[in-house]
Amino acid sequence: MTNKIERGFFDSHCHLDFAPFGASLDTHLAAFHKAGIRDFLIPSVGPDNWQTLLAIKAQQPVYIALGYHPCFLPDDHNQTALELALEDCALLVAEQRHQVSAWGECGLDGRFKESLDFQELAFRRQVSLANTHQLPIIVHSVREHDRCAKVLRQQQAAYGGIIHAFSGSYQQAARFVDLGFKLGIGGTITWPRSEKTRKAIKRLPLDALVLETDAPDMPLYQMETDHNTPLNLPQIFQILCELRDEPAEQLKEALWCNTQNALRLVGASD
Repeated sequence: MTNKIERGFFDSHCHLDFAPFGASLDTHLAAFHKAGIRDFLIPSVGPDNWQTLLAIKAQQPVYIALGYHPCFLPDDHNQTALELALEDCALLVAEQRHQVSAWGECGLDGRFKESLDFQELAFRRQVSLANTHQLPIIVHSVREHDRCAKVLRQQQAAYGGIIHAFSGSYQQAARFVDLGFKLGIGGTITWPRSEKTRKAIKRLPLDALVLETDAPDMPLYQMETDHNTPLNLPQIFQILCELRDEPAEQLKEALWCNTQNALRLVGASD
């Protein structure tokens, strides 16, 4: 008889290269592991941290994604500069393909209306590049779920991925799931005012959900620290347990497997 493997938590989106983690990442990872958070995906935001993430990956047991975040695109909306940067990113991904687990984060942020057309141009190009390199996508979708889903559908995102920090309705969530994406569940569900998102999470199929913190950002309700951290993942999980009908052990196992599947990692079915 084979003993069942005890799964830890998988933080599917955390910026561990940012302050306050980057300067002492060894110490932080040891604390996370001790608390049962054992796997991490670190997404990039742009050219300034692509090499940083590759260096972290070479030294630490983490997963990384390379891409261009919509809030970090060139301020002057220069299409030539954008294309040159994305060519550089694609070259890095091709050279380091065995080190890169996803493309991203990339997407649309509706808080910056004046740049949405430029954001969409960058997003469409990156979905195409993710397809070329056979990578899932880490999608940043803020206040633009319908437009985001339209891009993913039209560009035929072939390898799915994760809609990071999902906050929206059941109908919007279901549209992403139909396109082959998992939904990143984070601190949003800890806020009582997030009734629409909490109701959506209750109704979605279990295999559509993954956990994340977006540390050091995306604060939890009544968070006691001045920044978010993967150490808050069990608290998010507890709220998710209160919203869902599955036993905690089943839910925890499914969330870990879902993240493995979303990122197409070796051993996803183990």
